[in-house]
Amino acid sequence: MRFLPLALLLCSCQKDTPGPWDEGAFLAAGTTESGDAERGRELLLNGDYMTCGIPYTLWETGGELIAGALGGDPDAPRIEGRSGKNADMPFDMNVFTAPDGTEVMNSNCLGCHGGMADGELVIGLGNATADFTSDPASTAGAIPSELLEGFGLDDAEIAQFEMMTRRAEAIADYAVMRTIGNNPAESLAVVLMIHHDRDTLNWSDEPVTDMVIVDEDGVPVDEPIVTSDPPPWWRAKKKNALFYNGMARGDQRGTMALATSVCVEDVGRAMEVDDQFKHIHAYLLSIIAPKYTRKINRELADDGAEIFAEQCAGCHGTYAEKAENDKADTYPNLLIPLDVIGTDPVVANAGVIHAPEMVDWYNDSFYGEITKMVPDDPFPGYMPPPLDGIWATAPFFHNGSVPSIELVLNSSARPKRWKRVDLDSDNLDEKALGWPWEQAEDPAEMEFEDAKWVYDTTEWSQSNAGHTFGDSLDRDERRAVIEYLKTL
Repeated sequence: MRFLPLALLLCSCQKDTPGPWDEGAFLAAGTTESGDAERGRELLLNGDYMTCGIPYTLWETGGELIAGALGGDPDAPRIEGRSGKNADMPFDMNVFTAPDGTEVMNSNCLGCHGGMADGELVIGLGNATADFTSDPASTAGAIPSELLEGFGLDDAEIAQFEMMTRRAEAIADYAVMRTIGNNPAESLAVVLMIHHDRDTLNWSDEPVTDMVIVDEDGVPVDEPIVTSDPPPWWRAKKKNALFYNGMARGDQRGTMALATSVCVEDVGRAMEVDDQFKHIHAYLLSIIAPKYTRKINRELADDGAEIFAEQCAGCHGTYAEKAENDKADTYPNLLIPLDVIGTDPVVANAGVIHAPEMVDWYNDSFYGEITKMVPDDPFPGYMPPPLDGIWATAPFFHNGSVPSIELVLNSSARPKRWKRVDLDSDNLDEKALGWPWEQAEDPAEMEFEDAKWVYDTTEWSQSNAGHTFGDSLDRDERRAVIEYLKTL
């Protein structure tokens, strides 16, 4: 159960305590086309929204290699209730029939939005263990064409495989991250745009739109790797605008369809995919946060609830006594200016300073007819997220630069370089509420296999500065707030 009494909830909503929320701007809700949540779950786990893929025949003969080519694990958990061949597929892969009639398989949305928490697979949780530190084309390219023929692939299947390899090569430079767990979502959205014709959505293996990532002075950035941490899906029902910077306005499904457009060749196919995401989005809005099942100090949590109501709820909202009753929660939907929040500005400024032409491309495309991008309305900033299920969502900040809530609330203790102790989701630091971690040396002085585990906050887009609002709390107050957050 949760420990914040209803009376305190009402009181916290009425308080006029000064705070960063005073500088925030309210983002209003847009209109959303309704869909069928049950149908959406079926499409999410079995649908053909990825359009193309690697021939399923290869899975039967080389599952481990094919899973690696798609960034997955052949032994990953299965999800009950899937249909057909998907019943025995890893949770983050779908088998489907491509438009040319070929049976193929590809990653699904859970490759980024399905994660493990306390030993359990959680649909909608950001995947914090995915390894995007290597060229995605390298594994697929390791299978020579003569070997494909030996597997008995027909011409259509070979064409599918070769197309997937070419697309992987096209996005390779944008998909490589510095650290395991970092997600290339922002970069992939950009590369998908520059390889599609804006008006027809026809794909080109060579870029059709010029783009150079520049810094605040207009100088090209040497290694423009934009680090991102996938947010949990259960936040979407509360947020009037999507993404950490609140730039996606209106119906939220347009950006989802763009994210799966690597094999879209025309607007007609984009419309078919969009129709699926109408239902997938409805399912996404039905997801609730997982409950913290370990021991909670109830007396300490009650103390933390009072501190949270006064010092945190103005930005992050209030929470009902029962986790499943999140319709009774409140969320202010505020955009906080960069100079107030102080966290790494790259993601907030991506469409304002670093690559504004991509915002224009998107808004003038088919996808912009569904969801508009407005990264500077009314100013660049970040939306403080809802915090239900926060215990499961390490690392923290939009770029995953902070390994625990304790460090979110104590900026002076944040490490310059750190690495997670292991990838075991059962290994939770209950006191700090986050990942066990250790100090790390400069990854530039390490071999690749060691360097890819290190998060370096000195890199572009990876600062762990900002959100200093917990610095005023003493040690006991932080402990109380952390204990309360376990109840959300």
